[in-house]
Amino acid sequence: MRELYEKIKKGTDRRASLIALKKELKDEAKKKVFLTMTGNRLDEIMKCLVDKDPKVRKNAAAILGELHCQDALDVLMDAYEEEDKLFVREAYVQALSAIDCSDYLPQLEERLQELAEYDAPEEEKKHIQAELHALQELILQKKGVKKHAFNGWNRSSEVLLLTLPAFRDVLAEQVTGKKKILKSGVRTIVSDFEDTMKIRTFQELLFVIHTQTEKHVLSSEPETLAAQLAGSDLLQILAETHKGEAPFYFRIGVSGGMALEERSSFSRQTAAAIEKAFARKLINSTSHYEVEIRLLQNREGGFVPLLKLYTLPDHRFDYRRYYVAASMKPTMAAGLLVLAKPYLKEHAQILDPFCGVGTLLIERRFLVPARNAYGIDSFGEAVEKARVNSKIAGMQINYINRDYFDFVHDYKFDEIVTDLPAGNLTKPELDVLYRRFFEKSDEVLTEDGRMIFFSREMGLVKKQLRLHPQFRLVQEFCIQKKNGSYLFIIEKRQ
Repeated sequence: MRELYEKIKKGTDRRASLIALKKELKDEAKKKVFLTMTGNRLDEIMKCLVDKDPKVRKNAAAILGELHCQDALDVLMDAYEEEDKLFVREAYVQALSAIDCSDYLPQLEERLQELAEYDAPEEEKKHIQAELHALQELILQKKGVKKHAFNGWNRSSEVLLLTLPAFRDVLAEQVTGKKKILKSGVRTIVSDFEDTMKIRTFQELLFVIHTQTEKHVLSSEPETLAAQLAGSDLLQILAETHKGEAPFYFRIGVSGGMALEERSSFSRQTAAAIEKAFARKLINSTSHYEVEIRLLQNREGGFVPLLKLYTLPDHRFDYRRYYVAASMKPTMAAGLLVLAKPYLKEHAQILDPFCGVGTLLIERRFLVPARNAYGIDSFGEAVEKARVNSKIAGMQINYINRDYFDFVHDYKFDEIVTDLPAGNLTKPELDVLYRRFFEKSDEVLTEDGRMIFFSREMGLVKKQLRLHPQFRLVQEFCIQKKNGSYLFIIEKRQ
């Protein structure tokens, strides 16, 4: 870094040196070394802000921001106001956002308003949008956002409840009123959101946006899409479900077959076009958003718009404060158990031999009362997290940090409910695991006990059923064909 800094001071290959230094300073330890080396004086970097090379100016601004150089405030602001190259201006704003620039907020807000009203020619749009977005994020960061509160609890709204295909039918049974089962979930009219938010089997609740286009499909061209969206009931939904006036802060979510780079570019352009079409009653923010405009791409390339409200409280899984990498999602656990509900005994003694953070056990007890519940796991961190999660859920569950195959107990269990581990195990290792699981479960289950478990190893399950005739397969549910996952209901023969 010393060599790079000397080159910058001397003006030798300054652009390349700044780029290399910027890369080095991403490392926090190197950042401290550099600041010690310069005595926290970055005058030589600041001098680069008046260099005739715009890329030198851009990289110098980025470095000053990376180092949170408060001494550079006035210099950065002067350079920003004097900058005539559009592609450099965003870097100044990002640098200003990394330091205390509160004295300049009025000027920055004024610049934001100018950009918002500016009808940029096509060749300028990309850079103008980038600067505008950076300014918007800076101002929101410094001034904060007055969040809207959801108050549409009894507003009649058409929504889409997303879930896995395996859970669509059980979800539909839990939904009251008129409904339509779709590939992605259940479409219905909700007039009591408190009741709906008690249903545990949907992954997301999205509001249906009604447009004036055919089948509510929007154009794939950003400005046309934004104009079509402006003619929808989007603002009406937001106004009727919230306290407070516009603006609402949003982000774009795009689902479809776009490549990552194409999707990113499309999202940026569309967000900017929406801001303009809605006269900034909707403001794009990637970090302070309250709502998401979800755009689902169809086969023809058009987009169906949906609305996710992050303002709508969802307390269904508040208990799950902690998790580990392999943890099952609570909506998955809830869905599996609803499928298994006809086979769950009231006041049963239940055991999860691979309990992780306790999600399956907790969801099992939410659904059907149980007498005693035990969770076992060889991973100590998961067990500790399970104890906390269960306490938050208000449930007394006994957790033991032990290998299931070493577990002994005074009495036998009515049910085993679990997600069989896979991890990085080889096929031979999994074969041994499944054999031992069936053997051990035979020991700990009552004579009419049941195993209810999730697995991606259909072949190994069927093999162990052949080798252990004391067990009978009662039912199997295909959960996801793509990864070959199933829910198995197996009981001991009396």
